[in-house]
Amino acid sequence: MKLYYSPGACSLSPHIVLEEAGLKFEPVLASTKSHKLKDGTDYYSINPLGYVPLLELDDGKRLHEGPAIVQYLADQAPDSKLARPMARGSATSSRNG
Repeated sequence: MKLYYSPGACSLSPHIVLEEAGLKFEPVLASTKSHKLKDGTDYYSINPLGYVPLLELDDGKRLHEGPAIVQYLADQAPDSKLARPMARGSATSSRNG
């Protein structure tokens, strides 16, 4: 998984949940000012909305709403009890239609 984030933006809670759940992920800095990644990639090519957080799953699917990301992550590590479980698919379908 990749978490696209920017310091001072609303991407802190998914980062905390990833750490607390012990899930493997690659943090990717996405500047909300320049909309460029460190390698020069235009962030709009990854997220046309241009904001963070964005979680890219290993299968290429992308979640772009903080609450949906947090719920999805918590569902991946149910023993962590970071959030109440949702019905399968709810986090991705309800927030990222």
